[in-house]
Amino acid sequence: MKHIKKLLHIVALSCAVVFTTNPAVAQNVDTSGLTICNGQFALCAASACKPTGGTITNSAGVEFPEVICSCPILKGNNLADLTAGNMQGSCAPTDENHVWSTFWPRFDYPRQQNNFSHNPKEMRASIQECPAELKQGANASNCFSWNCEIDKNGVAMCSCPMGQNDPETAFLIETVPESFPQRCFEHPVSLPLSK
Repeated sequence: MKHIKKLLHIVALSCAVVFTTNPAVAQNVDTSGLTICNGQFALCAASACKPTGGTITNSAGVEFPEVICSCPILKGNNLADLTAGNMQGSCAPTDENHVWSTFWPRFDYPRQQNNFSHNPKEMRASIQECPAELKQGANASNCFSWNCEIDKNGVAMCSCPMGQNDPETAFLIETVPESFPQRCFEHPVSLPLSK
């Protein structure tokens, strides 16, 4: 429940920052680990992931089933939680071959579902709810504030956790309409909803 409230706060905060007219306000946001970074970042909001069979451990030492997600790399403002995922208190990449998977509200960007096409018609998607009746909450993924390796094609390969929610947790995903509802069963990166 604590993580759900924080994720909802992140979405609300980032939307507020996007629409603020005072840049000074946007630059001074730093609430309980939330920080606005600037530079390259992986945006995994519309990605589906594949279980590796291994586990991944967050900065707090908690272990979860691991998934691998392919995510586009974007540039600009992005919201991170320096205390979440496996971040180590800084927006700076761990090296030139890595980026952090963070978040910034964007609706038109290259997506995994369309092979990272830059065609404007293929970059649009919508938010869909995967309902609790599907019992996929435990299979949903969370890539917020996790380290990702940049592959040879310039795509971020992000190792992220799944299994952070109860099976009957409803969640939001970003997807193209023709992939819904089957996308709910593909370990999508998601925003869990409280019951």
